[in-house]
Amino acid sequence: MVELNRKTLRDLDWPVLIAPIALTLFGCLGIFSSAPGTDFWKKQLVALTLGVIGACVFAFTDYRKIMVEVSPFLYAGSLFLLILVLTPLGATINGNRAWLRLPGTSLQPSELAKVATILMLARYISQKREQGLSLKDIIILGAIVILPVVLIILEKDTGTALTYIPILGVFLFLGGMRKALVAASIAAGVVGLLAVYPHLKPYQKERIIVIIDPSKANPRGYGYQTMQSVIAVGSGGVLGKGITHGTQGRLGFLPYAYSDFIGASLAEETGLIGILFILALYSVFIWRLCLIALGSRDRAGALMVMGFVGLFMFHIACNLGMVVGLMPIMGIPLPLMSLGGTSIISVFACIGLALSVRLRRFVN
Repeated sequence: MVELNRKTLRDLDWPVLIAPIALTLFGCLGIFSSAPGTDFWKKQLVALTLGVIGACVFAFTDYRKIMVEVSPFLYAGSLFLLILVLTPLGATINGNRAWLRLPGTSLQPSELAKVATILMLARYISQKREQGLSLKDIIILGAIVILPVVLIILEKDTGTALTYIPILGVFLFLGGMRKALVAASIAAGVVGLLAVYPHLKPYQKERIIVIIDPSKANPRGYGYQTMQSVIAVGSGGVLGKGITHGTQGRLGFLPYAYSDFIGASLAEETGLIGILFILALYSVFIWRLCLIALGSRDRAGALMVMGFVGLFMFHIACNLGMVVGLMPIMGIPLPLMSLGGTSIISVFACIGLALSVRLRRFVN
């Protein structure tokens, strides 16, 4: 058990905690500006407070006990909540039935399921005695991921379902998947994508067409969102128009400027300088997490933290790529900045678990 004292506080990896707090506060500023007349930013601050408290609790709790003893229950619980979403208890927001209505708020179980899935994957691989992954291991790991993914797809939240792919990829790679199986998996994935494309719905194809050939995209459909996002980013220039002085988000030209397109909204108001500041904070955050993984005393901690890294990097790359028109619109939020209390609390839970690894790197 790690005791709370001055030495422990000095030993905490403070950048891993401070950078996310700064990102969330910057996101609150963007939400305040792009969603005038709402209390979204206040709800975001409440989520930040709960997230930091949760991170502190996890940091001073042994991650090994959570992984071995608690993670199966967390995983089963998250699957149960995902099933509840498909019942009349579920709520549809922005076309996706991905939330559970609670008194005064809502809960997105798919965000909690990501954390539980990472813990289960790390638990399985760390308990293996043999080196490398056999076909049986790959099937078991795939099953752990597929169960929540299928439920999320049934909720019509394809973007969130896609975020489980890098999670599985990280664990297959770090688990020692054989090169032949890696090549076969990549080939199967490419063939699968080509086979699925003709069966996609028109709106799904349009999201891809926007990237491949913007001139053929419907300017009143998904092409509109991408176009308005690029306009917002470009109009910000170097210094930006100033907070509350943006037009694309505040005047309603850019849909979801406070959630999926918070990056475009902030680019318009804070310019290149603001975006570089955001990227710097993300870089510090990811870098420090990687250092924690490298310094972990056991394989379980390293695997868990690198699972978090893979998830966060995929979110950041997809969202910012979507904002500048390099990726299709997938509904993937920008971690810690897009509106979403469940997402923020989940990320800070990951941070707390990573700090637990850091504090126990010299503890048997």
